[in-house]
Amino acid sequence: MRNREAGSVTAELAIGLLSVTTVLAGLCSVVLVAMAQVRVGDAAAAGARLAARGEGAAHVQAVTLDLAGANSQVSVSPGGSLTTVTVTRSVPLALPGTPSVRVIGTASAVTEVSGAADGF
Repeated sequence: MRNREAGSVTAELAIGLLSVTTVLAGLCSVVLVAMAQVRVGDAAAAGARLAARGEGAAHVQAVTLDLAGANSQVSVSPGGSLTTVTVTRSVPLALPGTPSVRVIGTASAVTEVSGAADGF
């Protein structure tokens, strides 16, 4: 009976380690996506504030892309009294062979009117 069970512990350990590794990689992926979501949201808010103040489009794009990180796309939509900035980023997951997740951050700011009196 002992010879039949000789490799069973090794097989069980290998399956257990694979399961633990998969769960840890999944948790790391969730953390990566959450961090990217916060980052694109913050970048969109900063870009909206800059665009609403009347900063140049190139400056708004450069600052927003710097804050959002690599592989990000920025869209600035001035529209009447609100300026909206949308930042999109693709986040690769920690598990090999899995698709990437797209995170989107959008922020709007009230467009400042040039020449208005300060304060009121």
